[in-house]
Amino acid sequence: MAKRRGEILIIADDAARRAEVASALERAGYRVGAERSAKAGPQADLAVRIVPATLPLRDALSTAANARGTLVVVDGAEPGKMLGLPGLSAMPDSDAGLVALVRDAMARSGERPATAKDRVLHLLDEAQIGVFEIENGRLTYVNDHLVEVAKYSRDELLARDFVEFVAPRDARRMRECLAERTRGIPALRPTTYHFVAKDGEEREVEVLARWVPGDGGGRVEGTLRDVTAASRLARLHHIVLELGGVILAEQDIDRILQLVLDTISEYSGFRRAVLALYDLAAPDPVEGAVTKMLYSGLSPEDEAALAAQPSLTPEKRKLAFSDQYRLGAAYYVPHDRAPWASDVGISGTVSIAGWHPDDMLFIPLRGENGIVGSISVDDPVDQSAPTIEMIDPIARLASFAALAVERVVKWTELRTQNERLHGLSRLGDQIAKIQTVDELCEAAARRVCDDLGHDYTAVWLREGDALVLGGVAVRRSFPHQEVPARGTRIPVEGKGLTRWAVRYMEPAVVDDVAQDGRYQPSRASIRSMAAIPIFGRKGVRGVLDVESRRQAAFGEPDQVALSSMASQLAVALAALSRRDALSRLYAFGQRISESTTVSEIVAIALDFLAEQFSYPLATVFLDGRDGSLFVAGVRGPYSDHGMKEGWAVPPGRGIVSWVARNRRFALVNDVTTDPRYFEALPTTRSEIAIPLLFASKLVGVLNVESPVVSYFDDEDRIVLEVIASQLATALANLDSQASLREQTVRDSLTGLFNRHYFNSIIASELARADRHARPFAVMMIDVDNFRAVNNRFGHLRGDEILRDISRLLVEEVRASDRVIRYGGDEFLVFMPDTSEEEALQVAARLRDQMALLPRRVGVGDIPMGLSVGIYAREPRDKRSLESILEEADRRLYADKRARQVERTDDDRR
Repeated sequence: MAKRRGEILIIADDAARRAEVASALERAGYRVGAERSAKAGPQADLAVRIVPATLPLRDALSTAANARGTLVVVDGAEPGKMLGLPGLSAMPDSDAGLVALVRDAMARSGERPATAKDRVLHLLDEAQIGVFEIENGRLTYVNDHLVEVAKYSRDELLARDFVEFVAPRDARRMRECLAERTRGIPALRPTTYHFVAKDGEEREVEVLARWVPGDGGGRVEGTLRDVTAASRLARLHHIVLELGGVILAEQDIDRILQLVLDTISEYSGFRRAVLALYDLAAPDPVEGAVTKMLYSGLSPEDEAALAAQPSLTPEKRKLAFSDQYRLGAAYYVPHDRAPWASDVGISGTVSIAGWHPDDMLFIPLRGENGIVGSISVDDPVDQSAPTIEMIDPIARLASFAALAVERVVKWTELRTQNERLHGLSRLGDQIAKIQTVDELCEAAARRVCDDLGHDYTAVWLREGDALVLGGVAVRRSFPHQEVPARGTRIPVEGKGLTRWAVRYMEPAVVDDVAQDGRYQPSRASIRSMAAIPIFGRKGVRGVLDVESRRQAAFGEPDQVALSSMASQLAVALAALSRRDALSRLYAFGQRISESTTVSEIVAIALDFLAEQFSYPLATVFLDGRDGSLFVAGVRGPYSDHGMKEGWAVPPGRGIVSWVARNRRFALVNDVTTDPRYFEALPTTRSEIAIPLLFASKLVGVLNVESPVVSYFDDEDRIVLEVIASQLATALANLDSQASLREQTVRDSLTGLFNRHYFNSIIASELARADRHARPFAVMMIDVDNFRAVNNRFGHLRGDEILRDISRLLVEEVRASDRVIRYGGDEFLVFMPDTSEEEALQVAARLRDQMALLPRRVGVGDIPMGLSVGIYAREPRDKRSLESILEEADRRLYADKRARQVERTDDDRR
């Protein structure tokens, strides 16, 4: 059988609760009785009175007056928390806790006096409120709590005037109050005084006294309650309300935060306070860096020790601000449950029940964007653990501070934005003086770095399928090895935020490039980036690339300023482009006017379109003089689909045929909806065709295409019409020049080369023959009896027959041979790479064909023929041109005399 430990009386109105507690104590070896009323119960070693949390404590104490020991257990109160008087506890949350509580109460009950009076006095001694008694103006009784507040010994207090222990400013008022009590005038409410302890510390106390008549005249009995903490709390509430307006009117963030910290350390009940402010530019400031650390109540050594430590990481902050540590509006992190190493922070100087020197209490600064900072407090002043009531005004003050800081930051951003706008206006003034695109890009990049305060700025311009670095600027401290050279080219296609902005035609703003897969890490020091597209008539003209070594450096004001900068750049680039376009068009006209061939003119025009105006799909069609159009030059992948130089447009097909027929331009936004369109390139979506006209005469058609719907507009049409006019003029002039040149080297009657042409080429031909050691032959021809034709048929008929003879000569010689009308009815044939034997064969063939000519042209009764003189110059022959011609001429007349002799002999026979 278990050893009995003592007799316990359970007193409770709730029968089920009585039985439950009795059972637990019986199992622990106690003799237990249970009653509803204390008056009916027997004497016991300990009376355990179970009362609800709502029952007045004086009623609970009076029910245990008959027991040698009394333990009042409050059912429903916080477990383990003492409620103020000895023998009064909260109901433990376990049987083991209940047994331990009873065992301690039994031990204390054995030490207490046995009489009821002694027990009451003992209760008064242990009460958490001061109790005193005054007879004849002198203290005759003080309980332990009052001794503790006064910090005097009991002997030092007794027999002294109670008024001596209050501050001099309150002494008169206390004497008047005690005199009223002595006269039997009751106090309606407690009176507040400043009580001076032995060490000189003032405590604010409430005194409530009454007159008790008795033998010898009676006495004054009273209670003293220390309300220092409560008064401090009330003052703090009042100060918070007053300070709120001051804080919200302040413009300096450091002064706001220091004022809050000093107020906390002076009035909140905590001697020391440390404030950490996070980066408000971050999307979630609690994840940003600590931008400020301020202190109040710390020694210089402690401040230095804290400053030398790294701040809590965002991950540890989030752990500290988790619900497991929540205490009202604050977060209490006990030293033995801290989610970090024990060397974080510095130790406090106060150790009391419920508070360890290494405990941490964080009050968050909650603003519109979440937690923007925290205040850490320690060293409680009142030797009591922090409570929700104590923390509440500090939390309000912290919220005021957070709102004030955010307001100052917004005001600063607004002022900064205004300064930025002034900077942008200065850029506008610069633009008026800028003459080149490179100067514009450099000025814009420098303005962003200087006025907006970012670390790196680049202006990329699109040129076809590439992005070209037009301008770059950095702050002085930026690593120069991370800066690319101006003029750097990168392909449009590929990864990276800059290319992304081009591809999707949207700004790309990244707070942390390490967390964004689009970023290509080309600069190791960069933490955040903004890529703002610069728009032109044809979509994205370029990109304003701005980067920072700070995370989340691009807030809304920055983005507005950068977008404004990009817009200014777009307007300025367009203006410079128009000005440059005029200059380039003039230079283009000069170039093609100096060109000497059609192919050269066409190539220059197509290259100019591709390089200067980004028209990579272009074709020049020329008039074939028979109503057809043929390709004279092309740019783009048309040849993959069969369209190349010389290709003829199907008659009447396509937009270019319509333009040629109607002599007017065609601008088609979507070729798939136009019935005139003839597909030459499947990817084409829009097209513009301009007629090439000179003096109302069609020279050809300039055709430009794009894979983008509605790519062309009226500005394109105007530019292309200027180019078409210059192109048509150059081609027409070239045609006229060719005609003039032909007239100078051709015989007007026969169309053969003339003697002037022969004289211009013969020297170079002789030199070529000598250089390559090749032979050549000169054949001189005279038409026999041609004078008889003119005499009989007239000169007009003679001219016709002379043209027939010229055609015969051209048809019967090689393409490399040149037939020249030497004068009248005399001809010369220059025959390169020809020996004398080969020349004789040609001469024989010419005579045979000439013998058939008279009958074919209707002069058959006139004997016509050819007299021929040939001289073939071999490589070893160094005879001059004059001697060659003289020898050929001599042989011609020798052949002519021989033929006359033959005809005479034939006539005689």
